[in-house]
Amino acid sequence: MKEFPKPIKIRIFYDENLKGITGKSSEVSMVSEGLSFANFLYFIFSSYPEIQRRFPPGKLGFLLNGKKPNEYDVLNDGDELRFIGIEDK
Repeated sequence: MKEFPKPIKIRIFYDENLKGITGKSSEVSMVSEGLSFANFLYFIFSSYPEIQRRFPPGKLGFLLNGKKPNEYDVLNDGDELRFIGIEDK
């Protein structure tokens, strides 16, 4: 019998613009090991659909452990993901 993926913890940080949507400046998410950044992003957008409505493509930045992530980057236990919302002035 195949083993289930192990759970890992990802710490998520939201800037001030996104804190208004999420109601928090950070949170910890438990996900399965092997999850890609793109799939995790879908999870975040499903949890907070207002993020996508308010910050269309090009208006939302991401940092994974201090670096710009690739959609295929695989998340690891203890990773830190920062969301940065860019509002029009």
